[in-house]
Amino acid sequence: MSNKPLFMYAISFGLALTPICFSTVSAQERCKVSEDGTAAKSSYTQQHVMDVGDIPGHQIRVFELHRTYPNDKPNCENLKRTETWEHGYSDYVDRNGRAWGYSVISLENGDKIFAEFSGTSQTTVAPDGSKKSTFTGVTRYIGGTGKYQGVQGLLKSSVVFDPDKNMNQAQTDGEYWLPATTVGQSKK
Repeated sequence: MSNKPLFMYAISFGLALTPICFSTVSAQERCKVSEDGTAAKSSYTQQHVMDVGDIPGHQIRVFELHRTYPNDKPNCENLKRTETWEHGYSDYVDRNGRAWGYSVISLENGDKIFAEFSGTSQTTVAPDGSKKSTFTGVTRYIGGTGKYQGVQGLLKSSVVFDPDKNMNQAQTDGEYWLPATTVGQSKK
């Protein structure tokens, strides 16, 4: 028996399955995100700083940041954020170095989105001695509750911050998507 008929059956079977595979992917609609968290809506509720002792200015820090959204715009599921709690770590020399942590984003219907973030902070010192600290990093949605169970997403964050003055102002852009099984549910 020739291998040609078996090859043709395999090709036909593969082509028959192609629409099934692509229908799952296309059901994962991507929602664009462009968020602005102003300094007036955020505060460091806890900070614990320890000097490492190896070189001057080297500190590790654990922090909790609370952010509220009194006038948030609705997301793709027509829900607004109410608050975000961030719990993070930094390893800095004079506020330069890496930072990472976790976020819980609460929505007005009670659903939550879980995320993790990581990136790098840089601090510049002006001639007058004032400091400007910026964080640039990536936030990854890793799950949630309710219709956000299984949510995934990638966002870029740019943050101007000053923990001494309790100031944290973020700009976040990116996209997220819900699992194919919840896409139809989210439009009800």
